[in-house]
Amino acid sequence: MIQEINLCTYNQKKLCMNAKILLISLLAMIITAGAESPKLENISIGALVPVSGDWAGSGKQITAALDIGLMDVNRFLENIGSCKRVVLTFEDTKADPSTAVEKLKILCETGIDIIIASGSSQELQAMKDYADENGVILIATSSTAPSLAVPGDNIYRLVTDDTHQGEVMDLVLASSNVTAIVPMARKDVWADDLLKATGKGFLAEKGVVLDGVRYAPNSSDYSQDVRALSAKVKDAVSRYGADRVGVYLLSFEEGGKIMGLAAGDPVLSSVKWFGSDGIANQADLAENGTLADFAVKTDFIAPIYSGEDDRQLYKDVSNSVKKSTGSKPSAYAVAAYDALWIATEAELLAGNGTFPQLKAAYVQIADNYCGATGRTMLNEAGDRDFADYSLLAVKEMNGKYAWEKVGLFYADYNESGLEWIK
Repeated sequence: MIQEINLCTYNQKKLCMNAKILLISLLAMIITAGAESPKLENISIGALVPVSGDWAGSGKQITAALDIGLMDVNRFLENIGSCKRVVLTFEDTKADPSTAVEKLKILCETGIDIIIASGSSQELQAMKDYADENGVILIATSSTAPSLAVPGDNIYRLVTDDTHQGEVMDLVLASSNVTAIVPMARKDVWADDLLKATGKGFLAEKGVVLDGVRYAPNSSDYSQDVRALSAKVKDAVSRYGADRVGVYLLSFEEGGKIMGLAAGDPVLSSVKWFGSDGIANQADLAENGTLADFAVKTDFIAPIYSGEDDRQLYKDVSNSVKKSTGSKPSAYAVAAYDALWIATEAELLAGNGTFPQLKAAYVQIADNYCGATGRTMLNEAGDRDFADYSLLAVKEMNGKYAWEKVGLFYADYNESGLEWIK
């Protein structure tokens, strides 16, 4: 079993004590409930995961992390003598906003009032109104769009919003001596918000965000988009020089197709490329020789929420997911593991109370929780307040390619900064 008991290991003693007191009270409550009735009672929790579509690879990792969490949670409940057991109901959103809403309604109609939503910001945006109007909590583990940071709504996110990623990218661009960036970005709320977050700081440092290319996410052919990008980059190079121009790629798994087309273009191969958490650690960029060569040639760097990946519990969950799926999971997948524990504890603490009581229980648990991804203290919008970001790049060694951590953006209560790994 990966996690026997969810006790805080954070180095802030006061916070740890609060979490321990809360957990001791919670355990006392559920053990007592178990003694009163030997009959098993289900705790129903939903999971909306894109196991097909643009996020299929990530969706499989998230599903695996939730399966591991389900096993651990129920084994823990059994070991402490509780009569409660968690039942997790999965629905595939297909990375499509309208499908996500349909599947949300299906789960809600069965009486489920807390759902782990592990899809994109576009999906979460589509589900927001229904969740707010129908009394259901959405615990998002992958959405990062700042425009969805709304205090008082029913969306809670175990990840930081992209104002943080924008800050990271500003530091990366400055370190790379890039004067102008040409965006190659999806047409969706996530890319809109991340471009805005990055551009704010970049422009403040006298950088230039040029008119780029916005493409349809579900296209079957990106060749026309790549040709348009080439023309824009050629113009930028003539004005600023190839060493001062960078392509800023905001994509999900389709980014590999885009980079594959760009690899055959001498203009696009002559400038630096930068990515985001949507493509960082994507397997085909290291496994496909053409993509790997292009990533190395263009000094491709992509930041991603790291979730305190040096923690032992994080490593244990990550290794279990890798064993199940064959690929190393992102911190967003590991966050889904934490989401299931928090959802379970919130349901136990709220008992048969009202929906406002469930929301209060969720906030109390999440604000004091320490799990695989570390401390999950919330901000006023119900999102994770701070987090570290890893900077990843594809590196070649002895003829083999692999993603490597080349830098770290660290953040805590008191300070933040960027460190490069030599």
